Order: sequence, then C-alpha cells, then structure tokens
Amino acid sequence: MTYQRSRMQLKEVEQLVHEETTNQFLQEQFHGPAKDKDQMLWLHEAIRGSELSETVRYRVISATLYVIQAHDTHDMIDEKNDAFPLARKDRELTVLAGDYYSALYYRTMAELGMTALLAKLQKGVQETNTAKTNLRELHLATDQDLFDTLLQASSAIFTQFARYFECEERFIELASRVLLLKQLLLEEKNSRASYKSRLLPAYEHGYFAHSASANFDDWLAEMITDLSQDILRCMEDVTGLSDAQKVRIQELLKH
Repeated sequence: MTYQRSRMQLKEVEQLVHEETTNQFLQEQFHGPAKDKDQMLWLHEAIRGSELSETVRYRVISATLYVIQAHDTHDMIDEKNDAFPLARKDRELTVLAGDYYSALYYRTMAELGMTALLAKLQKGVQETNTAKTNLRELHLATDQDLFDTLLQASSAIFTQFARYFECEERFIELASRVLLLKQLLLEEKNSRASYKSRLLPAYEHGYFAHSASANFDDWLAEMITDLSQDILRCMEDVTGLSDAQKVRIQELLKH
C-alpha cells in the first residue's frame, strides 16, 4: 500500500470518528485529548490483512478509537495531589465526555456483534488501568518493572486488538514501543513547558538510579534514547511495514 493511499484511508477513519463523537455541547465546552493518530495508524495496519470488508474495518477501528478516547478522557480526571488539577466544571465535563465516548464504543460494538473482540478490548482496558495504578502508586520493584508497566499503560488496548487479528508478536512489540515513545516524548514536552510530569515520582523514587542522571530531564532523555535504540532493533525483525509506518517511526525517532 502506498504512503498516500494509507494516509487517505486514515483520514477517512478520522472523519468517521469525528462525525460520530462530536455533539454541539462537547464541541463548544470540552477540550479533551485529541484522537491519537499514532494509535489510529497502528490499528489500521493491524487489521489490514483481515477478511473484513473495508466498511467493517473502518467501523472496528472507530469503535477501538472510541474506547481509547474514552480511557484517555477519563484519565484526565485528577487524583489527589495530581500535578494537573482540574476545576470542578472541567472535571464534570471530562466525566461526561468520557462516558459519551464509552457509550459510542459499546453501541458500535453491539451493532457489529463482535463479542470476542469486545472481550479482548475490555481486557486491554483492564490491563491499562492496572498499569496506570501501579505507576501512580509505584508498585514496581525494578527498572524492568517500570519499563514493562509504562509499555502496558500506553499500548495494552492496541496489543489486545492486534492479537485478536493474529498479528505477529514482533510486530506488536514494535508497535508497543513506538506508542510508548510517543508518550515519553509528550512527557518530555510537558516537563520542559511546565516543569511537571506524571513520571516525576518514578524518578524521585530512584528508578534508573544506576545511571546517576543529573536531573529528571536527563533521566527521561536517557529513557527515550534507550527506547529509540530498542525500536531500531525491533524494526530489523519486522517485515512488511507500510510506508506510512516507516515515515512515522522516523519522525518520532528524530523528535
């Protein structure tokens, strides 16, 4: 598939999600997380080899994006001592938006009748919630625990989706690492802009202490460098990547 054709199909999926998830009130009042185009790209590639019709594939991707967007929206609801506290109105709007996206997800999955996929995605949601709880409460014993938990928090839903469609494990490993890189780059951007990050407690707790990083930004930069090298190694073992995937991976690696 050409890069241009892949981009056209992704734009069609994005438009479908936009039309079905936007109502006038939320459009005017709520400014939550945007649709994750990197998740969209990897979902699109994971389902590409299935026997589903193009229309059904788009609806399946849309349903999965609904649950990801619902989860990302609910994740904005702050916990006690959160680095980014919300005002009461914003918190209420966030709950409303997350519930709205969840309703669209369940409605679409019911219409498709794909109960096995629904179960897989729900498992991904549970794994994501568990990983984020472990990160927040630092239920981690080693550096490897930290990395594995970060990986699960950023890609568990995608992983379950890809396994449902019988993608190769090496492909899933690569995608998971690319999705984590995207999240770490966002954390780096937030840290530089506001000196705040949800990963700061992990740094203060002493993970990667062996590297003796001078400060949090150096610690995070080291993690990004290690992950980028890991992605390059994974790419050597994955065949059949689309032009769109290769271009996007290189964009993230250059950051």
